[in-house]
Amino acid sequence: MRPLTTTIFLFASAICFAQQNFDLTIENESLTSVIKSLSKNYNLKFSYSPRELSKHTLTKNIKAKTRAELISAIFEDQPFDLKLTDGIYLIIPNKRKVKPKSPIIGQVLDDSSGEPLAFAHVQTSSNGTLSSQNGRFNLPPTEDTLTLTISYIGYEKLELRVHPNQENLKIRMNQNPQELPEVVLTAEVDNFNPAPSFFSLNPQQFSSLPMLGETDVFKTLQLLPGVRATDETSSGLVVRGGLPSQNLILMDGFTLYNLDHFFGIFSTLNPNAINNVSIYKGGFGPRYGGRVSSVVDVAGKNGGADGFNGSAGLNMLSFNTTLKIPISRKTSALVAFRQSFTDIINSDLYQEFLTSNRQNYLESISPELNSLGLSPSLRFYDINAKVQHRFSHNSVFDVNFYVSEDNYSANYVDGDGFSEYAVLDLSDWSNAGISLNLKSQLNPQWFNSTTLSASEYKEEESLSITQTFFQDVAFVGDSIAANSALTYFNYGVESSVGDVTLKSHNEIDIDDQNIISGGIELNSLSTKYRTSQGFFEELSSAESYSDTLEIEANIVSLYGNYQFRKKDITANLGLRSSFYEPTDKWYLEPRFDLGIKVTDRFALKGAASFHHQYITQTSLSILQNSDQFYWILADDRIIPVQRSTHFIFGGNYNWDKWSLDVEYYNKQTEGIIESQFLVLPPEIIDALRLQELNLSGENNSEGLDVFLKYRDKTFTSLISYSLGRSENSFWYRNQNNPYPSSQDQRHELNFTNIIKFGKWEFSSVLLLGSGQSYTPANPEFNITNDSVSFYDLTRINQARLPAYKRLDISAKYTFNIGSLVCESGVTFFNVLDHRNIRSRKFTVRYVFGEQSEVAGASDELVVVPLDTYLLGFTPNFFINIRF
Repeated sequence: MRPLTTTIFLFASAICFAQQNFDLTIENESLTSVIKSLSKNYNLKFSYSPRELSKHTLTKNIKAKTRAELISAIFEDQPFDLKLTDGIYLIIPNKRKVKPKSPIIGQVLDDSSGEPLAFAHVQTSSNGTLSSQNGRFNLPPTEDTLTLTISYIGYEKLELRVHPNQENLKIRMNQNPQELPEVVLTAEVDNFNPAPSFFSLNPQQFSSLPMLGETDVFKTLQLLPGVRATDETSSGLVVRGGLPSQNLILMDGFTLYNLDHFFGIFSTLNPNAINNVSIYKGGFGPRYGGRVSSVVDVAGKNGGADGFNGSAGLNMLSFNTTLKIPISRKTSALVAFRQSFTDIINSDLYQEFLTSNRQNYLESISPELNSLGLSPSLRFYDINAKVQHRFSHNSVFDVNFYVSEDNYSANYVDGDGFSEYAVLDLSDWSNAGISLNLKSQLNPQWFNSTTLSASEYKEEESLSITQTFFQDVAFVGDSIAANSALTYFNYGVESSVGDVTLKSHNEIDIDDQNIISGGIELNSLSTKYRTSQGFFEELSSAESYSDTLEIEANIVSLYGNYQFRKKDITANLGLRSSFYEPTDKWYLEPRFDLGIKVTDRFALKGAASFHHQYITQTSLSILQNSDQFYWILADDRIIPVQRSTHFIFGGNYNWDKWSLDVEYYNKQTEGIIESQFLVLPPEIIDALRLQELNLSGENNSEGLDVFLKYRDKTFTSLISYSLGRSENSFWYRNQNNPYPSSQDQRHELNFTNIIKFGKWEFSSVLLLGSGQSYTPANPEFNITNDSVSFYDLTRINQARLPAYKRLDISAKYTFNIGSLVCESGVTFFNVLDHRNIRSRKFTVRYVFGEQSEVAGASDELVVVPLDTYLLGFTPNFFINIRF
């Protein structure tokens, strides 16, 4: 806690005493301390019982013009009567004014920045709870003074004496940067927390984990059970068999629709701008909607109201800097910037990675492109900014801004004196978001958060093949002039998604056992997709095609939740109802979860919930092997509204330094569409054009998540294991029989260790996973029957890639240079250099008869695999400086 604040503010008020103006801020002070300060600073005299007065505390902002108004305001709502006799104020207890017992209500904050600390441990000798996402907590009423113990990862543990009926308690905690980040992944923690499938992360506490480039929030989330980690080139989260597009990603209130920098090696969120990350893997409450799989809610850092400070970092791929800027006593700002320099310094390793990924993509479009030597280049940057103003201890307003952009280009040029042949491959994508948040503690029981936000994601992609002639060229019946270009193929796509949201959320603590919450959310969404294609057949004949699809939709959502909470049981019953304009329908989503503390060490938990999603991602490309997916709003005809049902049951057990969490889940999702349209039968394509058929299908995912954790002061070990099954079924595929989805992975094991020796921290991550599914080649495909797909559509995703194996290790050293705190380290990614395959696709190549070793062989069209490999052994060096 801070030193006594009442005396400071009363002393400041004494300066204005001659003008009889009083402006006091009293925070968590006993009435005894307040009266002593008044006596000292204003020469006032009081007569009272110290024993009675010390039982009561005061938190209040007071503005008064006279001493009488000041004293009256201090004792307003207090169980005392005041009587002025011979210049002495008599303070007389009045039992009729004693308030009924009320719960202990407070908020846990960072002492330097004032940021709320979400999911901090708040405990008494007989009760315990976790602070909410806004740092708030509620404990049962007490008749006696008690001791609160507050702990939070990376902060000094705090013990605080609290008086009965204390409300609006502000608890400020000091950071302890030298403390071991002993809970790198915080699951259902040692206090009783019944929330199923919930994890909370503090980015600063997993900075020692081996990462590509730098600390990455979403790469760390991929180490959790139920979140697939066997693809280091994607920051999108595959959660319990769901698609990345089925996750709701929020950053300070606005929605993000893409998470990839550098084709997935980095996530788009700068860890230096993040204060806390919460993930709900399923069964989430009615506060969140619009997605059918999971929720990731990211809370950004605030500026430094206590003084200017910042940090800077450098690694082998990018550099970053963060500044916390105090503007006034109540206003602060934060700016974080990050940019790659791979467009300036290109290592062979990342050149190989980019070439491998895009070369296979190009060859899948045209077999003739398989021998090109591409020269790829990629750069990215992102900016986070935040300005926060505190109107009072109970009211905070902030403005958040975010933008990120990636630019990729690759070209191949070959020629002679006659002509030049060129291939140009371009891809740009960008995110932008802004939010205005007002958070107010309207009274000790009522909290309100109102957010106005807007976000946009844009993507542009193009591929062109041209030939420029340096001399006049004559053809039969036609000619080409010198320095003219002939375009053989030109393909382009532009897509975007926009989101404007207004949301008001309320929480009301009726008492220590009953809490109601709810609100309203208004969304305005828009998607746009434009494609164009041109190709050359003869000199005098060229064909082109273009199409544009634009959809807009408004959504109105109302939601409410009732929570019942006692020492050994917590239950939530909620309902969300949304009106989706394009279908002119209301969609109901009941939600329920329950937690029961069976013993001091063992607890059970479960959830059942319904969810809907009105926007999805699919491949609208005409290219059979396209990896590009675009957002599109549902119309409930071609693109259906998705609906999922979650069932979760599990428990956690804690003993000594160990904790074990186990959950079974079953998730059924209706209204999915194929993420890639492979090849459809002609009769289905004709019906699709007439909008007579809905191509929706179903997904059924179930599995078991196991999370085992051991920790002490210098060593933390985490084991997460996922056993899962994810299957799709479509009426026009595989005779409507289920088949493995592209997200299906039966087994995944993550073994993470962190150990500290003085200023050194060492960590390792071992990942083992069963191979991904893929559709094998069609053995019946040949040159005379090329209308048949070269994929075997009778065995969709029935084949498996080799198992995934990867070991990463890292070391970090912390030291000081004057007032600077420095961290330097090295990471070795994929130490064993195992050649993991990301995906396997197929294309066709011509093998001419004269190339065959068989005598008399004829020309034939051969189906060949296209394997995209993940990263091999990758070293990385980093240094970070805090000032």
